[in-house]
This record gives sequence, structure tokens and C-alpha cells, in this order.
Amino acid sequence: MANFLFDVVSNLALLATVLLACGLYNRLTAGPAVNGARVFAALASAALALDAALTFLVFADAQNRYGQFSAPAVFCQRAGAYLFSIVAAFTWQSLARRKRATRMRADEALVIRTSPYSESHLRM
Repeated sequence: MANFLFDVVSNLALLATVLLACGLYNRLTAGPAVNGARVFAALASAALALDAALTFLVFADAQNRYGQFSAPAVFCQRAGAYLFSIVAAFTWQSLARRKRATRMRADEALVIRTSPYSESHLRM
């Protein structure tokens, strides 16, 4: 369990780093925005594929030296940590998008005074 928690914490730290780097890149460049959650998902998927290759191809051949790393149960814990952090990235992105859309709706509403008794609200 301690290894799973360490894997989750390290993956979430990497997620924070990727989101920070993508946010800085988006602010400093004028090109299209880079989606931090998708970049992290691509990196975590590549790491999961390499982890599977190491576990089942490299460590499986040297059971006496790397027996603790080649167990399928240990790989499942690491895969669960990768998948949990990918789900957390996309959840964080959707919550941020909702919050931004709500803020944009409230800030960009145009109020037209049509009469003393009514107001028209138009979204821009």
C-alpha cells in the first residue's frame, strides 16, 4: 500500500509540473493552447507502456535479482496509480473548464436598460 501511495503522490507531482509548464507556455506564446491534461495522459501512457515492458520482459528474465519488481500484483498497483492520476488530470480539467465558463458567463453579460422596469441580459 505504501508503494501505491508513493506512486500516486509522485504521479500527481508530475501532473502539477506538467500543468504548470503548459500554463506558462500558453501564457508566453501566441500560438494554439496546449492541453496539459492531454500532455500528461500521453506521458503517463508512455510510462505505463515502458513499465509493462520492463516488468514483463526485462525483470521477468532475472527473477533472482529483480523478483520484487516482476510480480504482476506490483505492476497492477503501479498501473492503478498511473490510471488514477490520468483520471485526476481529466477531472481537474473539466472542473476548471466549468468554473471558467461560469465566470465568463457572469463577467460578459451585457445589460441593456430597456425600461425602468425591465433589463435585457445578452451574452457576448
